[in-house]
Amino acid sequence: MISLNELKINEEGIIKSVDTDKNIKRRLMDIGFVKGEKIKLILKNFGDNMRAYKIKNTIMALRLKDTKNILIEKL
Repeated sequence: MISLNELKINEEGIIKSVDTDKNIKRRLMDIGFVKGEKIKLILKNFGDNMRAYKIKNTIMALRLKDTKNILIEKL
């Protein structure tokens, strides 16, 4: 397993755990960041250390610091 921030552009993974601050974790889970969901990195290093991911046909931007505690299994 690796952290979400280790994905390269267009790589995909399966979410294994979301181990962030409880407020952020709840928001992430509400939008689909749950165990078993597929996620793909589509853009990185824009804005202030932001990364964009595709999950459930939605594009979601996350701060780099919030991606470090999301563990995935690379596909």
